[in-house]
Amino acid sequence: MITKRAMISMEKALLSDRRMRALTGLDGPAFVELEKRFAGVVAGELAQRTRAGQPRQRAAGAGPKGALPGVRHQLFFILFYLKVYPTQDVMGWLFGLSQPQVCARVGQLLPLLQTLMQAQLPARHGRDLAQVLTQRPEIKEVLIDGTERPIARPEHKGRRDRHYSGRRKRTTIKNVLATAGGRVVLLTPTVAGRRHDKAQADQARVRLGGTMRVLGDSGFQGYAAGAARVCTPRKKPRERPLHWRHREANRRLARERVAVEHTLASVKRLGILRQPLRAKRRELADEVMLIGCALHNYRQDRRAPAQN
Repeated sequence: MITKRAMISMEKALLSDRRMRALTGLDGPAFVELEKRFAGVVAGELAQRTRAGQPRQRAAGAGPKGALPGVRHQLFFILFYLKVYPTQDVMGWLFGLSQPQVCARVGQLLPLLQTLMQAQLPARHGRDLAQVLTQRPEIKEVLIDGTERPIARPEHKGRRDRHYSGRRKRTTIKNVLATAGGRVVLLTPTVAGRRHDKAQADQARVRLGGTMRVLGDSGFQGYAAGAARVCTPRKKPRERPLHWRHREANRRLARERVAVEHTLASVKRLGILRQPLRAKRRELADEVMLIGCALHNYRQDRRAPAQN
């Protein structure tokens, strides 16, 4: 006789911060705090629409409770999916759902999670970044870098060519990020991996004041961000060695820019941002990157009071 599998025990997972970080990307207290905020978002959504997204005609709460009965279960489910990124068949086996039910729940919970993280979302355009930085006059330095994520190899040759990255030697998608004070303050829209970092940054039209410094790698040679001073490494001249003063300046710049690499590592704590993206829906690639940046900012905001 086949018995129905029980859901993963969240009570046991919450006993260990290490286990919670491995399963959801958040420690226990951070998860519990996010759960309290998520309850209000879910209640507001369910009061207006059904789980299928249709306008509600009756009060919420009637009918079968399902395999994810509470807010804690739903938040754990979507964070586990983003962090571990198993196939939907494996998710269904772990949580007592069918594969179509997993697909429907992911489509339902991802927008709610993005709504929940609204305060932590980075700007998407240069003019929005300028407004964010005017509210934080203590920030005088912005770090900028491009990041690529692998995707499943497209069947169509034209799409393969557009997404093929000569740097990564595979099909990828790309974003340009700007960080300040350890937070992601700008995330450009997701584009094909063949797009150059500087071209993507130019399209964002970042315009900053003359008191700001923008630190980039060699891919941002010639980049302009308004009146801000843009610092990039000096390139070695052809058939001549790089001057020792320029080498030393490059080392100092690299020591300052390493913070953006640490931020990218924190954003890509989610397995869905490291493994090849299997989803076919175009909007999902941008949505999960935005949520990854918001979760990093959430962890950074929780860490900030302890540092002051």
